[in-house]
Amino acid sequence: MSTWLKRSAVLLVVKFIVLAPLCLVLWLLILPFYVELLGDVVALILTYCSDYGKVTAGVEAAGFLNTETQLSFAFPHRNLTMPGVGHLLANMAPFLALVLATPRMRVKRRLLVMAGGMFIIFLSHLATLIIRLPGEGALQTGRTPFTTAVGFFSITLPFLLWIVMAYWDQLKLFLDEDRTEK
Repeated sequence: MSTWLKRSAVLLVVKFIVLAPLCLVLWLLILPFYVELLGDVVALILTYCSDYGKVTAGVEAAGFLNTETQLSFAFPHRNLTMPGVGHLLANMAPFLALVLATPRMRVKRRLLVMAGGMFIIFLSHLATLIIRLPGEGALQTGRTPFTTAVGFFSITLPFLLWIVMAYWDQLKLFLDEDRTEK
């Protein structure tokens, strides 16, 4: 490995170690607002794409740095609460820290990678909340192998997105080289 690559990798690691806690604290501070947005979108999806009737969402910020934030859904005949929803949604912070720590990325590209990745993570959060929503019938109840798999995917998603989005040019070259060798 060349000296330049070693230096670049060390710089990435050092910047990530510094930025990850900062991004996490900032993310946790805005978490209640993000959860409110997610809750409203999930409520709209459940209202218009299911036979549950009108569903509304409510958020209660709680715990140190909002880590115990609760998301509640009011269905016509019952209320459901998802306690500690912040633990399900904390994967945005490492993605942002990785993108910010990536060396030699132009500002425009960095912003595009951040926007695209945040949108994909937002969609994964919507799916996670709908899948993990405790309930009856079509909605999952408790922890199942499927919800566990979704959790594992959620943990790895920021890193996979970062690799693909930040290093797409190198990945494309690598894949093209692999095709030409065959």
